Amino acid sequence: MTDFSKRYLAEVGRRLHHEGFRIWPEHEGLLLVEKDARQVCTVNIRGSMGYDPDYVRQNGLEDILEQVRMITRETNTYMHLMEQAPPLLAEGLTGDYRLLAEFNGTVLAGHHTQYGLEFITWDRTHDHSLEHGHYYDTSSGAEAYAAAKRDFAVRSGLLPADVLFTAEQLAIIYDAAQNMTIHGLVSNPEQEKLLEGIMEQIQEAVPQVIDLANELTESPRPHGLGEMQQL
Repeated sequence: MTDFSKRYLAEVGRRLHHEGFRIWPEHEGLLLVEKDARQVCTVNIRGSMGYDPDYVRQNGLEDILEQVRMITRETNTYMHLMEQAPPLLAEGLTGDYRLLAEFNGTVLAGHHTQYGLEFITWDRTHDHSLEHGHYYDTSSGAEAYAAAKRDFAVRSGLLPADVLFTAEQLAIIYDAAQNMTIHGLVSNPEQEKLLEGIMEQIQEAVPQVIDLANELTESPRPHGLGEMQQL
């Protein structure tokens, strides 16, 4: 197994553990994932998941499985970006920091720590040093990567702050769209398809959206995923 594969499985395991999953030690390139003493799936070094569709359906694990899928997909994305990114060079900076993006004097960087991956946004000064760092640690929350990207977009001027939604706002939008489809409040099939697309897009951006919506609303019904197969 390559060093990258080891780092990827370790990062996925840390993130899933933080979300309440039990992660068994890696064995032959696989992580065994459990929730509430029930096996959910395995995750391999490519980020693919193995599971029994009948077992998942019979035990009502569809949304738990979807949460794992979102986390493994996002982790796979940023781990590959880190692998390909050039070193971040700046006056006074030490350590292995990777430059993920830079625009208009604002830097988005990533850094491996013993606790997981850390993302940072900085302002680059005229003397090529960095200041005003904002830090986002993936071991402390599922929103770290998305939050760092939003911060970079706003600080760099790519997007104004008022056109971006917070995770809490997206959870409320998800709940409203979900209720419209569940209670038949859509006007036509095209509108229903659009709402389903919105919910899928929000789940991509905020993997823990169902849990967050449960905290902010009166326990919304999970969006049905249908029968899931090997990814």
